[in-house]
Amino acid sequence: MNKVAFIVDSSSGIKNGEIENVFVIPLIITKNENGKLISLKDQIDIDDKTLCELLNNGADIGTSQPSPGEMIQLVESIYDKYDQIFVLPIHPKLSSAINTWRMVKEDYDKLHVITSYSLSSLTRYYIEYFLKLSKKEDLTEQKIIDYIESTKTKWTGFLIVPNISQLVKGGRVSSFKSVLIKMLNLKLIISYDYNGLIFMDKSSKYESCIEKIKKSFEERIQLSKHKVVHSILLENSMNDKYHINEALKLLCKEFKLNDVKAAKFPSVITAHTGVDYAAIILLVD
Repeated sequence: MNKVAFIVDSSSGIKNGEIENVFVIPLIITKNENGKLISLKDQIDIDDKTLCELLNNGADIGTSQPSPGEMIQLVESIYDKYDQIFVLPIHPKLSSAINTWRMVKEDYDKLHVITSYSLSSLTRYYIEYFLKLSKKEDLTEQKIIDYIESTKTKWTGFLIVPNISQLVKGGRVSSFKSVLIKMLNLKLIISYDYNGLIFMDKSSKYESCIEKIKKSFEERIQLSKHKVVHSILLENSMNDKYHINEALKLLCKEFKLNDVKAAKFPSVITAHTGVDYAAIILLVD
């Protein structure tokens, strides 16, 4: 069998050295301190806990992609050790990093840059699937593309955000709309699929959020007619007043996920969503 490696970025939530033959390039967390922009490598210079504390204290936080030099340095360090190297960057609607990777790959015949549309635990799912497959047959770029394309309409996710402070700071929610949202104590529902992140709806109660999510799951992936083959729960809470645990319990109950342990979004995603959220991603057969 061909010896293969995968490169992902820190939006995958995978840590360097965690999975054999998988290499992680850190995305960048930026911190604005009195007009001076400080760049921190995700999971190297800053961890999830520190980022959440900074956000909760009102720090001006953003993100950016790694430099082409860092990408090239990683490729050069592993290039001679593998027959094929596959790069699965963060969703192209969330970052332009994939375009930089495509420029880098022009100088490396064994390097393949593939659109996976994924992030967080879904990227981990894909990586683990491909690594398992690589033990049975030679992996090719086309095989990976075919599988990703065949599954991209079979999964979708939803994010419930009751604390919109970071979304407002990032310009994703206007200041005018934020006044109404906060006044009525609304929770935003954001959908996530191969089209990217889209603001879908809002509601004042978690129960109503779950009903809207359930209906949308049915419309998008016909959940009632298919078996769930992979499920992901994500949650984080820095403020007790938002009762994130209540949302998580409702998601578990509605979609029968009581045996699924909730993870957290990688830091570079939390930098945009904020520190309080509950999310679900389901993949069907």
